[in-house]
Amino acid sequence: MTLDLSDEYVLSAMAAPDDEAAPDEPGLIVLDESIEWKGTRYTELRLREPLVAEVLFSTRVMGARATRSTAYAAQLDLVARVAKWPAAAIDRLPVRALDRAVAYVTDFEENARRPADEDPDLSSDLRLVLSPPVQAVGQDHGDMALHEPTVAQRKAYIARTARETPEAFVQGEIDLVAAVSGWPMAAVLKMPIGKFAQAADYLTGFFTRGPRTGPNYRAS
Repeated sequence: MTLDLSDEYVLSAMAAPDDEAAPDEPGLIVLDESIEWKGTRYTELRLREPLVAEVLFSTRVMGARATRSTAYAAQLDLVARVAKWPAAAIDRLPVRALDRAVAYVTDFEENARRPADEDPDLSSDLRLVLSPPVQAVGQDHGDMALHEPTVAQRKAYIARTARETPEAFVQGEIDLVAAVSGWPMAAVLKMPIGKFAQAADYLTGFFTRGPRTGPNYRAS
């Protein structure tokens, strides 16, 4: 017996289910249960790559030195800034949802930074292209040209980081990137943290002490 089924109906069996056809949105964390805070219901976290300014704000939470407690507080602050959630609502998140959020917003910088055991890039210049470009001071900034810093720029970096706090080191990198690139400070602060980390690692790589050589060096 032949059932009276249309071609469209039987062919629809080959279509992927809706939840497979549309992959999860990167940075979207949907909560199993909503969170209520001051009359607002929060059902999801919508995350993106942090900007340099947001990371700088978060490092201030750590104060004079990074400890397990202050580093965790800084991570919560960064998630709250990117998601545009109040801090009190962040505190009500389930631990696993918060851990996913922290991993998402911090991976951009961690994946862009040079591994500690990797030699720095000592190329004479480096060009970074930002797409879309950063919009600041009424202009688009999408092409960053970098080169080896000068002694004066290194001295300024050392002075800026002299306090040796997490905030001071980030501020030192920001000043250095702005000085060498010629970008206005507002544009540097609006950079995605991943691109900024590449720029900062390239420039500070020239400050890394290499093998000892010269007339005062004795081979062991």
